[in-house]
Amino acid sequence: MSVPRPVVPLVLLAAGFAAADCAAGEGATEAVPGVRWESALSAEALGWSSRDLAEVRKTVESMGSAAFMIVTRGKVVAAWGDTSKTFLTHSIRKSFLSALMGIAVAGGQLDTGATLAALGIDEKKTPLTAAERQARVADLMRARSGIYLAAAGEVESMRIDRPARRSHPAGTHWYYNNWDFNALGTIYRRSTGEDIFQAINTRIAGPIGMQDFRPTEGEYYFEEPSEHPGFIFRISARDLARFGVLYLNRGRWGERVVIPGSWVDASVRSYSVTSGPSRSAAGFSGYGFMWWIQTEAVAHPEFRIPDGTFTAAGAGGQYLTVIPQIETVIVNLMNTDQGLGSGGPEWDSILGLILAARLR
Repeated sequence: MSVPRPVVPLVLLAAGFAAADCAAGEGATEAVPGVRWESALSAEALGWSSRDLAEVRKTVESMGSAAFMIVTRGKVVAAWGDTSKTFLTHSIRKSFLSALMGIAVAGGQLDTGATLAALGIDEKKTPLTAAERQARVADLMRARSGIYLAAAGEVESMRIDRPARRSHPAGTHWYYNNWDFNALGTIYRRSTGEDIFQAINTRIAGPIGMQDFRPTEGEYYFEEPSEHPGFIFRISARDLARFGVLYLNRGRWGERVVIPGSWVDASVRSYSVTSGPSRSAAGFSGYGFMWWIQTEAVAHPEFRIPDGTFTAAGAGGQYLTVIPQIETVIVNLMNTDQGLGSGGPEWDSILGLILAARLR
C-alpha cells in the first residue's frame, strides 16, 4: 500500500540533540538495574498477580521458551529459563543498529538526509538506478527505500512479498526489506569506521552493564547477489532486558545519556501501516526506525496491548517488548540453534496473557 512520504526531520543536528538530551538527563533518577539485577520483593509490589503469572509461566514453558523475563521499574518481576545464556538475535539486530545510528547522528558522523548517491552505496552486480540512489538514510531506516533487490538473510515471506523493481519511488511505500537493513550496516561501518559488534560493546553494552555480550559472537554473512552482508550476534535475556530498560528511559542510564532521547522518540514513532506476509513477527500495526510499533490497540482489545508499545522481533520467537505505560520490559528468547521456534502471531496472545496478570 502506497502512502504519502512522511514528513519528519531528516538532518538531526548533533549539537542540538546533545544539548537537549543532556539537559533532560540532569538529575535523572530512572529505575535501572545495578551491576546485578534485583528482584521485586513480590510481584504484587509492582502491580502484578503472582497467581496469574504462574499461568503465564506454564504457557511460556509449553512453547519451548529458553529464557523469559518481565521487568518493571528496573526490577525483575519474573524470570524463567537460563537468562544468562546467549542466543541468536536474528532480526533483533536491526533495533540495535537503529540505536547505533542514532549515536552516530548525534556524534556528527552520519546524516539521515544523505542519499545513497552521496554515500556511494550501490550494488556491483545489480547497479542501482539513478532514482534508487536518491533514497535517503531515513528512508532505509523506515524500510521505505523503494529498492527491491535480493538481500542476505531473507526469509520466504520477504521474497514472496517483495514489490516489483521500480514500482515505488523512495519514501512512498513500506516493505520489510533486508536490503535496506543490510545496506544500513554498510553505511554505519563506512561512516564511522567502526565494526558493528565492537560498537555495540563499547557504545551500548558497556555503558548499561551488560553481563554476557561478547563481540566475538557476532558474524557478518554474504549471500548472492548482494555486496551488503547481513549480520547477527548473540545476546542473553538479562542483557536484552537492559537494552529494553534503556529505551524505556529514552536512552538514559541513570545520569548518563547513552542514546539521544530525541532519537529514541523518533525511532519508536510509527511512520507506516504495516501489511502483507512480512507485516510483523509480532503482529504490530506500525513501523518506526527498525522497531515495530503498536498503533491499533482499539482494534484488538482482547490483547490489552496499549498504543505506543514497541517491539524488537527476530525470527523463531525472539522478542523484546517495551510497554512505557506500565514501565515494563518483556523478553522472550528461543534456542534457535536447535531450529526456529515459536511463530509470530502467538506473541500477541502471549502479551495479552501477560497483561491480564496486571492487578487492576
